[in-house]
Amino acid sequence: MPILAVDVGGTKVAAALVTRRGRIIGRERQPTSLDGPAVLVEQIAEAARLLARRQHIRAVGVCVPAVLERDTDRVLWAPNLPGWKDVPLREMLRDRLGIPAFVEYDGHAAVLGEWWAGAGRGYRQVASVIIGTGIGGGLIVDGRLWRGRDRLAGAVGWFPVLGPEGLDHWENVAAGPAIARRVRQLIAAGAVSALSADDLAAKDVFDAARRGDPLACRVIRETAEVIGQGVASVISLANPEIVILGGSVGQQGDLLLEPVRQAVTRWAQPISARDVPIVSSTLGEEAGLLGAAYAAFLRLRRE
Repeated sequence: MPILAVDVGGTKVAAALVTRRGRIIGRERQPTSLDGPAVLVEQIAEAARLLARRQHIRAVGVCVPAVLERDTDRVLWAPNLPGWKDVPLREMLRDRLGIPAFVEYDGHAAVLGEWWAGAGRGYRQVASVIIGTGIGGGLIVDGRLWRGRDRLAGAVGWFPVLGPEGLDHWENVAAGPAIARRVRQLIAAGAVSALSADDLAAKDVFDAARRGDPLACRVIRETAEVIGQGVASVISLANPEIVILGGSVGQQGDLLLEPVRQAVTRWAQPISARDVPIVSSTLGEEAGLLGAAYAAFLRLRRE
């Protein structure tokens, strides 16, 4: 029987049925409700109803951008989800759906997905960095997910980096909202660009950079430099065999990978950095879904 995998993000909820071999056999997607946990649980229940019309679901595996209690999966803090504090999400899902439920930090789910079925397959030391609305990460160390003492290993968005406006947290400088904010600030200061400051998103900046817009190209160069600083820290700390960049920003490989590699060469421990591949995710938005499913399969085996 398949797993119902759910990836809860700051802007969207993606759900899929995933087989034990990592095949997706159905999917649903909708905007994330910001009206609190109970409404989001109903979103997941509706996705389950739509996906399971002809399937029995073995369990539900959910990944969230949140701090989770070590043994209970309770959501302690989810800064990108208003009202999410001390939420017994696992129990809520189990009671609503009537099947076992498991919750993972989204950075851990993404690296599990890449290791199971994506760019990290076949490696024993894998670092994944997800750059989208925020920045998160995960590590496979000696062939096992490294969760850390408080299930927070991989919270790389808190790294200090030197951005264009000084020292700041990595997430505040290189995630999608930061890219759009930087462009708006420069336009307000008089920079010339075909971009409009209204309703601007990071995707618009990347698209404009591909068209040669000077301001967009400048901001993407700045972004690549600070992404490279953060990746250099990951490489220096973890000495991985491969680094995988995912998320809506991290997957812009045609514009980012080469300047990120150049920055890593400048900033990382030179032996660790000398030949480590830095690649874009091969799973894209499916990394979290597949990782949430794989984590559920593994945890079912232990129960």
